[in-house]
Amino acid sequence: MRHVAGALLVAAVSGCPCAALAVDGSVAAIWGRGLSQGPDFERGVQLQLRHSAEFDDATQVKAEGRLRRNAAACSGRLEPDSCDAYRETFDWRELYLARRAGDWQISAGLQQVVWGRADALRVFDLVNPLDLRDYVLPDLNDYRIAVPMLRALGPVGEWTLEALYLPGFRANRYAAAGSPFDMGIRQRFAAAGIDMLAERRPAQSLGNGELGALLSTTHGAVDLSLLAFSTWNDDPVYRWDSTASGAPAVRPEFQRQHLFGGSAAAALDGGWVVRGEATWSPDAPYSRLLGDGTTRAATLTGLLGLDYSWRDWMFTAQLSDRAIAGWQADFTTPRRAAIATLSATGTSLSGRLATRFALSWMPQNGDGSWVQLRGSYKLTDLWVAEAEVDLLDGGTNGYFGQFRERDRLLLGLRRLF
Repeated sequence: MRHVAGALLVAAVSGCPCAALAVDGSVAAIWGRGLSQGPDFERGVQLQLRHSAEFDDATQVKAEGRLRRNAAACSGRLEPDSCDAYRETFDWRELYLARRAGDWQISAGLQQVVWGRADALRVFDLVNPLDLRDYVLPDLNDYRIAVPMLRALGPVGEWTLEALYLPGFRANRYAAAGSPFDMGIRQRFAAAGIDMLAERRPAQSLGNGELGALLSTTHGAVDLSLLAFSTWNDDPVYRWDSTASGAPAVRPEFQRQHLFGGSAAAALDGGWVVRGEATWSPDAPYSRLLGDGTTRAATLTGLLGLDYSWRDWMFTAQLSDRAIAGWQADFTTPRRAAIATLSATGTSLSGRLATRFALSWMPQNGDGSWVQLRGSYKLTDLWVAEAEVDLLDGGTNGYFGQFRERDRLLLGLRRLF
């Protein structure tokens, strides 16, 4: 019903006597193949449409939808759940109404909000949940899930305030069973003789909404931000339970938590920028083996980054880590989650070739590494050839290593319009 309502809204906007009307997008043929195991990951098309309209000087509607069809999901090499989930999917990337009121911008609808300046690491960027059908391999902008929210942006003295209210909770969406990046959580419990019961989510009510605020300002060459966010954990914790027969079981559930943070970025001479982000949660929820299976612990997460601009290139180095107060050996989450990243992104051949090289490495517990090489070449003003290689390594239970047999090559031919 939401898709129908959105389509009617776009159709109504298209026929309105608006001051400005814009429609653009792209259609792409995409093919992806596993380098280690061989089967096709993706074989299909992707259509993306963006539409914006201004009713007057103060009111604007924005809509962006994405339709994906993947014939490889039903090739017979994957489980039926993967076919049902990914044969054909549609999602709104954004669908909202915005209005200016004096110095303030108010918007309501399906939106994505980006907080922080980290390159693909989520320390401040906590508002939108993620669609993990392709794990963390796509660009982060492509796998954030747009969610309903009311957003207000405006000045407060020398600061800019961005306030959000999300009326309905959405969790991270894991890959479907049998798909290339299925994490197999249910199967892991089953292998230990433990059933997994239906998950328990917060009831849809105004009181269960998420509320956040970001204050930002600039002093000379230094950007500063402060964050506060009352939210729910996007990934569930697992509480011990039992089945009707008394067999051991776990029930996934989501718990409210609170986050506070600060960030700073300073531009230095010679094209250098140093930046840092940190968040603190006094009540972050975790799974554990003892007690009822859940606990809370104060958690500090931080990131330090260094950027360097040279001609048409941006070089970035980042180091992020986490510390859990009172961590015990029966926590199912490691005490630390250090990750180091290096990336180089730039253009060449008069801007026709865009290239990105990235390395991510997690040193603890065999979590492993991820190397990505991504490029796009503009054949003409309307046609773009795309290629991506992802190489994963590490221990079989590591963050990257669990998918070390899922190295992939992704090719695409995109038509812009």
